[in-house]
Amino acid sequence: MVENCHLLRLLVRRIAVAASAAVLAAVPYAAKAQTDANTADSNHQYSSSADYSSSLDWKSYLSADDITGEALGGSASPSPQYGQSSHPRYPESTSRWSHLALEAGAGFTAPVGNTAHGWETYGYNLKGGAGWNFTKHLGVLVEYQWNRDKIPGSTLTQLAIASDSPVPFGGNVNTWSFTIDPIFYLPVTKKTGAYVTGGGGFYRKVTNFTVPVLSINCYYYCYAGYYPATIAHSSSNQGGLNIRAGFYWKAMGEDSNAKLFAEAGYLWVDSPVASNSVPYGSGTSSLVPVTFGIRF
Repeated sequence: MVENCHLLRLLVRRIAVAASAAVLAAVPYAAKAQTDANTADSNHQYSSSADYSSSLDWKSYLSADDITGEALGGSASPSPQYGQSSHPRYPESTSRWSHLALEAGAGFTAPVGNTAHGWETYGYNLKGGAGWNFTKHLGVLVEYQWNRDKIPGSTLTQLAIASDSPVPFGGNVNTWSFTIDPIFYLPVTKKTGAYVTGGGGFYRKVTNFTVPVLSINCYYYCYAGYYPATIAHSSSNQGGLNIRAGFYWKAMGEDSNAKLFAEAGYLWVDSPVASNSVPYGSGTSSLVPVTFGIRF
């Protein structure tokens, strides 16, 4: 009986030792499997992360506004490619050449002051100019103006009698100038407005006296006739001033730089008085030119 109990204890002990050995042998394999599982999960996560990053790579080429638009469900507006602009083209009126100022016109001229006292009568004028518009309201022009007035018939008759001329005299007074004239625009509506301008510069005045002379002129064919020939003249160079005001109208549209204008002004020239060397001088000249034309 005692021997049987001893054998039973020995058998239980051996089973326990074997089970312990089996458990100890299984632990490394379980640890390795866990490690492999963790590695697999890590790789899967990395792969998922890589896939996610890769799916967003295209967004790096979009601006913040594009990404926001996509997030809001609106249509994406991709950033402009090289050589393109996301801003609308500037209108022509704001280009660098829009600051260039040009003008041309013609009209009639009336004498006033000393000039009207028998020395000059009505004539005509031509003008042209170029300059720069600093703003829509302020600019400056370099202007050329040419005024041609007649000498009154009564004055010419007296001169012809005093000179014992068998034929009547003719005559004219030419006054041309180069001046620097600031201009200030005063818009009234989008298409109409007014302006004030004026300045000073160089003036040259030339007085011519003519008589009719029989001569032959050839133009395609030759023919004879009486034509004015200059028998005397006087000239002077001096300074002068002018001031003018006018109205303009953008006939081609409110966005156009072209303006039709009508203006009247006062022109004063410090020309010399009559003397022995210049017997035909009227002294200071005063003219009122009225001009119609176009300016830009």
